[in-house]
Amino acid sequence: MEEASVRRVPLSDHVLFQSNDLDCARERVAQKFCNHRLDIIGDRKAFRVTHNHAPGEMISLNYISYGADVMIDPGELGDFYLIQMPVSGAATIRNGTREFLTNRSIASVLNADLATKMKWWQGCAQLLVQVRKAPLHAFAMRLLDRDISGPLIFDPLIDFSRPEMLAWRRLANSLFRAAEISTPMPGSGLHNVLHEQHLLELFLRCQPNNMSLFFNEQRPGAAPRHLKRAEEFIRANVAAPIGLHEIAEAAGVAPRTLQLAYRNAFGISPIRALTRERMRRARFDLVAGEASVTDVALKWGFTHFGRFAAEYRHEFGELPRETKRSGTLRQ
Repeated sequence: MEEASVRRVPLSDHVLFQSNDLDCARERVAQKFCNHRLDIIGDRKAFRVTHNHAPGEMISLNYISYGADVMIDPGELGDFYLIQMPVSGAATIRNGTREFLTNRSIASVLNADLATKMKWWQGCAQLLVQVRKAPLHAFAMRLLDRDISGPLIFDPLIDFSRPEMLAWRRLANSLFRAAEISTPMPGSGLHNVLHEQHLLELFLRCQPNNMSLFFNEQRPGAAPRHLKRAEEFIRANVAAPIGLHEIAEAAGVAPRTLQLAYRNAFGISPIRALTRERMRRARFDLVAGEASVTDVALKWGFTHFGRFAAEYRHEFGELPRETKRSGTLRQ
């Protein structure tokens, strides 16, 4: 193994290691990511690993190339997500039940809680954004103003033909370029954190995931205080047996006043808002796939399963069992 300088590639001022040795490469990459199986499946003479690495607060920036065709099997990543953007070549990605080919136009995000297996084809080199799982989930809940348990699941295929994701890639590339500055400027720590948060917020809002429904909701600009109190009460007690009178009491107004406020702000009633919030929570759980449709329905207060299925289909265009089976993620 050698630690020498390399040709000018992304993060070339942050060389972690270079090696022609398979065992060394597996061990060194695992130190920054996780234990994994790494096998050469093509011409061994082409095998040459370069790993450049720049640490951050919630994320780290990485550049990796293996030279040869390799098979990588980390299983579940566990405590981080990994966004992979090919800068050359191609890779076949399997994350959960999805499998697809990535290149300059199609990237991937590996979900922390879904098993992963990959083939990086000869000549493949990728920019990788490693995102710590716990801070990302906490950050998402702060943005949504909701306490949401369960795994955050992204659609693993990132399509850069979508303008919003192309804009996200430009922002990510700007962070890689900024990381080339090896001497931090005074106050750059906070500046970098704000850039990380901007990058992650845009990714959460634009890349389909099981929290997208909450990001996409319509919110009034300057809502009355009693309306905000009602929203907060619904979110905090969404699994409890509450009704109009409990919501109005928490908001500090008469039920009729609250109904008029909701009608003016959202075009729906408070009870419909409660039902919609419960439906979104149910969909989040069904995409995560950790419970049966019956258990999810009961968890969120739907005791009439036929009515739950009908309302769910009206809201999302598919039956609960279809979401459960496919893990559907749509904007």
